[in-house]
Amino acid sequence: MKKILSLAVLLSFGQLKAFSNQSVNNSIDTNITVSVMKEEIEAPIDTLTRTVSGLMDDMLKLKRLKITGYVQPQFQYIDSAGAQSFAGGDFGSGSTKYTNRFTMRRARFKFTYTFENILLMVNIDARETGLAMRETYAKISDPWLNMVSLTAGLLQTQFGFELTQSSSERESPERARYNQILFPVERDLGAFGSLVVPKSSKLYGLKLDVGYMNGVAGVSPEFDSFKDYTGRLQYSKSLKSEKAMFSVAASYYNGGYRIGTQKDYNFNTLANGDKGFEFASDTANYNRKARKEYMGADVQTSFEWPIGITTVRAEYIQGIQPGTSESNQRANNSLAALPTKPIYHRQFNGAYFYLIQDIGTSRFQVVAKYDWFDPNVKISGEAIGKTGTGTNLGDVRFDTYGFGINFRINSYAKVMAYYDYVTNESTSISTVKKDLKDNVFTLRFQIKY
Repeated sequence: MKKILSLAVLLSFGQLKAFSNQSVNNSIDTNITVSVMKEEIEAPIDTLTRTVSGLMDDMLKLKRLKITGYVQPQFQYIDSAGAQSFAGGDFGSGSTKYTNRFTMRRARFKFTYTFENILLMVNIDARETGLAMRETYAKISDPWLNMVSLTAGLLQTQFGFELTQSSSERESPERARYNQILFPVERDLGAFGSLVVPKSSKLYGLKLDVGYMNGVAGVSPEFDSFKDYTGRLQYSKSLKSEKAMFSVAASYYNGGYRIGTQKDYNFNTLANGDKGFEFASDTANYNRKARKEYMGADVQTSFEWPIGITTVRAEYIQGIQPGTSESNQRANNSLAALPTKPIYHRQFNGAYFYLIQDIGTSRFQVVAKYDWFDPNVKISGEAIGKTGTGTNLGDVRFDTYGFGINFRINSYAKVMAYYDYVTNESTSISTVKKDLKDNVFTLRFQIKY
């Protein structure tokens, strides 16, 4: 009997122990489950926090990046097939000649990234002729007054107003002829500095731009050790009512390129009394510098009155420019490599004048423009091309009269209809004995984004 009772007690104790162990295990499992549940509940919040933080960081980076640009598809017609033109390039050459064309004059895609006092820019031009590099640079500004900045890369040459004005804002299709000849692509590789007087100063409105550049044809690689210098000092002022403003500026450019083994010629009075080019007397040193020196001044004013906003703009330039015997007849004559033809040194002058009138508060704007370029001010008319003078197409003066209407569809789009009436002086050159048939009509559609 005692054995039976002892066995019963042992069994009961074992059951209690098993029950106790099971309870403990259940408690542990319960704690683990609760802990896991807590983690499962807290994890989405942490994930959301991390996601929001990441999105905010991405948004901040995107806010620093700005994408802008514009496209300019256009149709053009010229008086004669294959004519040379400064309204977007010649109308064919050789056996390929035409009088009309559709072109994509410009298609710019600009990426600007700013962070504190640093700015990075990449600007690409996409046309039917291919991709081309435009403003691409790094710029740093002083973080205290935001008064001084230094830029390195490809930037617009700081000379005159029209040269630095955006093609999307210009009231005529193209820049003046002399700007296209002296500053092909309007840009150069180098280092540029700017000084802008702050609003707190009595000299507010004063701005100084300087540049130290390769001095070659825009985005072409350097081919000699010579560098070019340029500077522009500008003062702008607006009335308190902001219904009138004016701006005056002076510009200077000094540079040149290595002549290499080519001969060069200076313009003088010849032994027979005629004016013409003669072989330079100091040609023993064939690696000397063909000097470029330009001086210019520009002024503009705008005022608002009952008939609309009126803008008057003018610029004058003169100086010394080396080139080939025909270089001033074509655009993009500035050298991108050592010259392969003889070089002729010329004194030139040129100018442009704008009259721009908004029609009241309507979307229409009318434009009248006149520009000239005289590549050799020491000779003119039938004396050009005369036997023994060495003068040629590069010495012929051209005058261009432009008339146009701009219609602003909205703040992003506009249509431009413009006519260039181009005249040249009559010379003794067989191909330029009278005025060339090179008047151009341009119909352009522009969209900015």
